[in-house]
Formats: sequence, structure tokens, C-alpha cells
Amino acid sequence: MTDRQDLDRIPGQDLLDGRFSRGGLLKGAAALGIGMSPLLAAACGGGSSSSTAASSSAGAPRRGGQLKLGFVGGGTAETVDPFIGVTPIDEGRIQNLYDPMVIVNPDLTTSPGLALEWNPNSDATVYEVKLRDGVTFHNGKSFGADDVIYSIQQMSKPANFGSYPFVSGIDVANMKAVRKDLVRIPLKAPDGDLAANFTYYNTWMVPAGQTDYKHPIGTGPFAFESFTPGQQSVFKKNPNYWQTGKPYVDSLMITSITDPTARLNALLAGTIDGMAQLPFQEAKAHQATGDINVLVAPSPQAMMFYMDTQKAPFSDNRVRQAFRLIADRPALVEGAISGFGTVGNDTVGKGLPYYDTSLPQRVQDIDKAKSLLKAAGQSNLTVEFQTSDIFPGFVESATLFAQQAKAAGVTVNLKQEPANSYYNPSLLYLKMAFAETQWPMLSLKYFYLQALSTGAPYNETHFKQAAFNTALANAIGELDKTKAQDYWNQVQQIQYDQGGYLQWTNADWVDAVSKKVQGLKPHAAGALGNYLFMDAWLSA
Repeated sequence: MTDRQDLDRIPGQDLLDGRFSRGGLLKGAAALGIGMSPLLAAACGGGSSSSTAASSSAGAPRRGGQLKLGFVGGGTAETVDPFIGVTPIDEGRIQNLYDPMVIVNPDLTTSPGLALEWNPNSDATVYEVKLRDGVTFHNGKSFGADDVIYSIQQMSKPANFGSYPFVSGIDVANMKAVRKDLVRIPLKAPDGDLAANFTYYNTWMVPAGQTDYKHPIGTGPFAFESFTPGQQSVFKKNPNYWQTGKPYVDSLMITSITDPTARLNALLAGTIDGMAQLPFQEAKAHQATGDINVLVAPSPQAMMFYMDTQKAPFSDNRVRQAFRLIADRPALVEGAISGFGTVGNDTVGKGLPYYDTSLPQRVQDIDKAKSLLKAAGQSNLTVEFQTSDIFPGFVESATLFAQQAKAAGVTVNLKQEPANSYYNPSLLYLKMAFAETQWPMLSLKYFYLQALSTGAPYNETHFKQAAFNTALANAIGELDKTKAQDYWNQVQQIQYDQGGYLQWTNADWVDAVSKKVQGLKPHAAGALGNYLFMDAWLSA
């Protein structure tokens, strides 16, 4: 962690020039009247992390201009339909066209979005949700209960795979608009925190009746102007946005630039103003030179290897456990992501509510791994490991793991796949037996609903177990926090012992913007300040 320690030595007053340490972040936050929650501090690994932010120049934000950003492309599968978005570039667009019911703050606490209150009945089987007044869509129509009901109806369609698990417990047919600003939502089973289902961008609100996503309408800070999947989108400022005064720029251009070097070169040349997913080694170099502002957000973002629990040899849990014991996690964090993260423990969400801190940290144990492989009849095993440069650190971590596996007699053959097809469900995604993945981490519930629940759309490990499903349902439905923690511990224990994920790090978000971009701040929930481009402005 030498590099992190170096970062922590950067003076806190560097807020003024856009580069500050974790210590500086805390000082700066205090000066600005904001705080870092214990939750995020825990996710940061107890003080080993550091943050760097685009600064705010003295004076009021400057208005006007076009903010140009580069993301890893998703090819022709890119979409602005919130219910089926998958990749960061989808998320970047969707989060600027639409709005959430619940806003996730930089420290992963929440604030009211389009919903102001969530009031359950005594057994949490019916919620009444009070909506924000004075919100209008880009076409001038006012937002209300009918739009919430319609949006949830759309989310509940199995074809809308991104949103479906969040609303699968809702009795959709019996939702009711009590008033324009009040909607009643009955559930099929108790849910102790329904609001948590409406934070992720797959659940953001669309107007009643919207079916055309070639020219979509939302309530977001930017309105649709043009979009060509795999190439570029242009959105214009929403002058009637409900967050008064925002956005500051007149338009937003998001471009697909898959190659990380090309993306960085575009930033350095001024073709774009910011880029998501700055390669970690480049982040170190540019932190040193200071020619661009590097955004570093400590986060429980999970970077993992995953094994298909239904396919040999990974259908044998002894093989899965052996692979987890092969991994030298500290070496992976240092070697693959230059120390921009903390060591993972095969259960996601470190620092979030209900994370099980009692599970022992898994460490490399080559002898035990070899013993498990021998017992499984898999000594001298050879496997294919599919990776991609879609996320910085993927290829590097796969390469390091392949080297580590040799000590256990395992030959890992790497296959690097194209970035624009890696998360495309019609091509590679969910079809790979041994591969890598990345998850933003908003809550345990968010991850388990999408990755491991019954009918989860992104069940990368193809994990299926009745006892796990029961424990998860109990955890979600329990109102008593002590009992809920017990259920969540059961959920995590099963995954720790039997699951298909090898989580080697809680990775920081690392992105970059030019010196003229102001207003974006590190955010634990996502890239480039969690895509809050309404906050960005361009200095002269």
C-alpha cells in the first residue's frame, strides 16, 4: 500500500487545485459542511484509501458550453432504455435523461428523489409512497402517481431484465394512484426496505405510455437530442429541471471510445473533457504530473472472478474453493490495480449495512488448494479464463491469477475477449464458465436481487439453491434489524462457503477530467462522480 500512503501525504489544501488525499477530503468536507459516513469509512478499509477530486474554483459555477465525455463502448447493444441498460456507458446516459425515486449520496446513504416518503403498513406488505410535486417531463407533462405505476408495470416485464428483480415482489395489478402525489404499492411478500429497490438506474422513472426509446422522454437534467448506439449521443440542458439552477452546461456529449489509450489520448488532446475508467497505472502517472484531475472514489465496488456453478469443473465446490485459496488477494490489489482498492473476501458490500464482518478473511493456501483439487480428481487441471479490457485491471488480474495458479498445478489459459461484446448477453455475457466481472455496490439487497436471487437477470455463477433463496427472502422481508442481520449472515455464509464468486477487491472508482472541468466529486456509487453531470461546469 505504499502508493496509498504517498497519496495520503498530499496536503489537504490541495482542494484548491483539484487534488487532495482522503485526509484532505475529510478536512475539505468539514469545511464545506458535509461529512463522510462511517459506512463509507468502513468501505475505504479503515483509512488506507485516498480520494482526489475535480476542484471547485472560487466563485459561482460558470454556465454554458458542451461537456464531452468518453466511455468504454458497448457496441450496438448500447441503450437509453433504463429497464435494460447493462454497461457504464448505458448508465451514464440513463442517469442524465431520467430521475430516481431515491437518490444515492456520495457516501452511499440516501436522500429523497422523486419520492419523498415510503410509509409501510405494520407487516411491510403495503407501502404508500408520497411523490415530489412540481416535477415535469421534458415534454412539459407533470410527473405523478400514474407515471410511477406505469414505470413499475414496465419494470415487471421479464423481458426488461435489468429492472425485473427489483419489482418482482410487487403486486403490480393492484397498485393504486391514491392521489396525483400518492401511490399505494401492495407486495406479494414483506419487504423491510422497499425504497432500496428504487435506487439503481434500471428502476428510474419514465412517463406513462412511453414505449419509444429512439426519442425518449424523462425528467432528468438533460433532454434527448440524438443517439447512435456504439458511437455517440448528444443531450441538451433541461431548462425546467426540478433541482433549480442545474445543469450548468448547455449540452452533454457521450462518446464510445473503447480503447483505454485512445480514450486517454482524447482527453489529453482536448477532444473530450473527461473519461471513465482511467487505467490504474496511468492514474498514478497523472497524479504525479498533475496535468489532468484524477477522480478517485473509495468504494465497495466489487471486482471478481466468477465460476459457473453448473459447468464442470466448477460444478464441484471443491474446485471453486480451491480457486479461492489460490488467489493472493493483496498481490492482486497491488499488481492489478496499483493499490486502488482493498482486499475482498468473496462476499460483497464491505461497509454496507448487513455486511457480515465475522467471516474470516480468506487468504492464499496453496497446499489446501492442491488437496481439494486432488480430492475432486482435478490435479493438473487446465481451464480457460475469459477476460477483457472493458474494465481497467481485468486483464492484469487475470494474468496475475494465472501465474499464481501454477503453484497449485493449475494451468490457466487466458482468452481476451472484445470489450464491446463482453457484457452483451446475446454474445458472451452469462455464457462464460470462468470469467471476470465488476459490480457497483449500492446495497446488499441490490446485488443479491440482480445476481443471485431466483430469476436474477445477471446470475453469472448460475447459482441455484433452495436454502439460499429462503434465507434471502427472509433477509429482505425482516423488519427487525437484529433478526435481519442474522438472515443476511446466513445468505453471505452460503456464498462464502459454496458460491461461485472469487471477490478479490473492493475497488476504487478511478476516472479523469481535464483541468477545466469543475464540480464533479468522487462518488462511491459510480464512475465520474456517479454520472452527476448536472453538477459539472467548465471554467474559462
